[in-house]
Amino acid sequence: MFIQTIDPAEAQGELAQLYRRVGNPDGTLDNVMRVHSLSADSLRAHFDLYVTAMHKRSPLSRVEREIVGTVVSQTNGCEYCCQHHAAGLRRLLPEDRKHVADEVLAGEATQDLTVRERAMIAYAAKLTKAPASVDREDIEALRVAGLDDRAILDLVQVIAYFAYANRIVLGLGVRLEPAGIGQHPNA
Repeated sequence: MFIQTIDPAEAQGELAQLYRRVGNPDGTLDNVMRVHSLSADSLRAHFDLYVTAMHKRSPLSRVEREIVGTVVSQTNGCEYCCQHHAAGLRRLLPEDRKHVADEVLAGEATQDLTVRERAMIAYAAKLTKAPASVDREDIEALRVAGLDDRAILDLVQVIAYFAYANRIVLGLGVRLEPAGIGQHPNA
């Protein structure tokens, strides 16, 4: 990382408590969270935003959210988030669709995506690349694909979260953990 961070073994007080809260079930801590160690408020806010976008009840499935997160991260060139969320996607997909994670990660259009997933990917790519160009027709295309307004709101939250997370990772030089990708934060 490009900035100083506090090792979990050296964390005390509120930071130690936050590390336990945001850590993986296996006891590891993802570097995307560790990079916030100099500001407990920043760490807490990042984790809360992540949980809201990716784990809270939503009309979007976890698979759909991981697909979108991987697409946004791939579009932004964020290898860290691509690897983490493609791994999450692989864990969630049924055996006959696991190849979809590799295709999404490679930026390939896959015939195995649903109409709804394709619409979400197209919207995510447009909002990521050219946010000012999004218009009512883009929203209508999502509705035609089966998303209601709550699903559209949640979709934008996921896209915006990854825009934020990708810039934290890329801007602060966050690298993949040497021990490998953790299971998932304790939501």
